[in-house]
Amino acid sequence: MKKRVQFTEQVVRFRDYIPPADRRKFHRLVDRIAADPEPADSFLAYTDDAATRQISEDRLMIHYVVTRFFVVVVEADIYDASRGFNEV
Repeated sequence: MKKRVQFTEQVVRFRDYIPPADRRKFHRLVDRIAADPEPADSFLAYTDDAATRQISEDRLMIHYVVTRFFVVVVEADIYDASRGFNEV
C-alpha cells in the first residue's frame, strides 16, 4: 500500500531550491519510498531507532521516518562538490 508523504519545512525549501533535474530525481526517489518505505537499498539511519531510515541514489540522500500511515521526509541533501553542493 502506497503511503502518504509529508515533508518538513527544511525539505520543502530544499526541494524548491534545487535545479529542476535534481528535483525530478528527488520526486522519483520520494515516489519509490512512498511505494515501499523499507526497500532493500535503504538502511536504518540510527542503531537505536527502527523507524528512521536513509536512502541514497545518484548523490541524493534522504532521511525519512516511517509511521503507520505516513512517510515523513525529515532531511534531504545532494553531495556533488563539482556543482557546489555538499561534499562527502
